[in-house]
Amino acid sequence: MTETLRLFLPLDSVAVSLGADEAGERLIAHGNNKSEAIEIVRTGSRGMHWLEPLLEVEVGSVRYGFGPLTPENAGEVLDAIIAGDMKGPHSIGPVDEHPFLAKQTRWIFDRCGKTNPLSLDDFKRHGGYAGLNAALESSGAEICEAILQSGLRGRGGAGFPAGRKWKTVAAAPAGQKYVVVNADEGDSGTFADRMIMEGDPFL
Repeated sequence: MTETLRLFLPLDSVAVSLGADEAGERLIAHGNNKSEAIEIVRTGSRGMHWLEPLLEVEVGSVRYGFGPLTPENAGEVLDAIIAGDMKGPHSIGPVDEHPFLAKQTRWIFDRCGKTNPLSLDDFKRHGGYAGLNAALESSGAEICEAILQSGLRGRGGAGFPAGRKWKTVAAAPAGQKYVVVNADEGDSGTFADRMIMEGDPFL
């Protein structure tokens, strides 16, 4: 038996509704039949829903994608991966070079599809809490000013400058203040909030 083959498969609700769980089970069974140890790391989605479930394998530092993965083609895809054929059946090549992603600069979605969203250690390994740690070294006024200067908009304000909102709340006299947080999918049809909650919840 060779060393464990590590594969990445989304647990995003879109991928699951399109058969990710069943395809993952088929990968494990096919690997067992070939005496190949398979580890499947569940991730968020990259957002290319027409390719879901999108299976990824890392070779060197490059993630190659195969999709849509189905229970029917899982064995064929796994055989190609085992053979080192990254251009095999259902391959989309290096995921970061896909036309949908290649021209994007991902700030909010950077970890989505790359990390296990249920792993705090994975979150930290990929830069999680760097911003929080920096904020803990600053005063409230410095944080508000940094947010204002960044030009950040939205974050619960429908495009309103977040820094101005934070400064207004910080300046309001009160002995105690509250932060109210909901999980509303406010942008109809974009599903951006769902992708963050499912793919990078510690964010």
